[in-house]
Amino acid sequence: MNQVKKLSLAIALAGCGTGAIAAVEDPGHVQWGAVEVTPTAKAALGYDDNVFREGSGDLKDKGSTVYSLEAGAEFKAQKGLSTYALNVDALSKNFTSEQDANFVDFGLGANVHQEFNSRNRLDVDLAWGQYHDEGSTVGGSANMEAPKYNRTKAGLNYGFGSTEAMGRIDVFGSYDKNDYNSGEGNDRDTKEYGATAYYRFMPKTDVLLEIKQRNLDYGQINNAGYDITSYLVGLNWEATAKTTGYAKFGRRYRDSQVPNVDTEGYNGWEVGVSYMPVDRSVIQLSTSRDYGLESDNPSSADFTQGTTTTLDWKYDATAKITTDVFYTYTDEEVQNASGTAQKDRKINEFGASVNWKALRNATISMSYKNTDRDESKRASNASEDDYRRNVYMLTAEIAI
Repeated sequence: MNQVKKLSLAIALAGCGTGAIAAVEDPGHVQWGAVEVTPTAKAALGYDDNVFREGSGDLKDKGSTVYSLEAGAEFKAQKGLSTYALNVDALSKNFTSEQDANFVDFGLGANVHQEFNSRNRLDVDLAWGQYHDEGSTVGGSANMEAPKYNRTKAGLNYGFGSTEAMGRIDVFGSYDKNDYNSGEGNDRDTKEYGATAYYRFMPKTDVLLEIKQRNLDYGQINNAGYDITSYLVGLNWEATAKTTGYAKFGRRYRDSQVPNVDTEGYNGWEVGVSYMPVDRSVIQLSTSRDYGLESDNPSSADFTQGTTTTLDWKYDATAKITTDVFYTYTDEEVQNASGTAQKDRKINEFGASVNWKALRNATISMSYKNTDRDESKRASNASEDDYRRNVYMLTAEIAI
């Protein structure tokens, strides 16, 4: 997982899904000695008009009623400013008209935030679970089951220097490994490591320098991986009580494992801004320009190069009713391991939800999401995977 720098909670959540504990404003918990135990449950019912996310062929526009059940628990302890948490969760998702697409996921996670003193702190997160690539298939219409994989993740961030000091530095690293069932996808592991140095030149405003490297390896395909090295400079700020954010710009370099392929340079950025015009409203903007995995197809060793931008508006209409509206635009190029362009892709996503806090620890939500993906091939052997998709959901969440 990429590092989340010193941001407000609004920025940290921009564009990310949250669990039942985050969605419920005031979750209850059971005190078990020094440990707080928070069980959670979520039930959802809705309709997906394109379960397999296909715009042509036998699986085109196959719609289904969908229902899901999710349960989890958080075990949390605190000592001073340090916190320790263990999470367990399970998800069962079912499609009444396309039962081959049904799946069950489960996972375990641990998070540690250790404050040694005002100048030294450490964050560690660990996770393991069995998951499925929802929307993908093992073998098209011949085998419509979602590819299954075991996922192992680990990450750490060590900070040296007071967050209020003139200078400080963060050193970080992460590991993410996906092991697919035989014949269902290409195993891969991603490692990232780097450091960010901060210099405070104005109150609550830092200039930063970040150097990091990301390595991708495919266990079953020779010479398909690559290394991405990024050199970024920028700002990290909390300019006012209403505005906070970060902006990093620089150069990224891609080194392919394919022999005789030159290093490729690419301008990139990472930006996130949160603005609170009034107490009940938060507007969030995030944008990044980077290399990425061709994650829509777990059997592919291609990668992407492009820009993703998200605009999100959260509004508290009343003490019990909140709304959330977002729009995401992605413009990217799919390339093979040698860096040769295969196709261009544009994705428009729009979503909206209305949330009602029925009880102190319970929320009922109605949501809608539309996805419109258009592709144009640039290589003769590439395929154009266009599709449209609408999802309507009614969800109830409770933190017991």
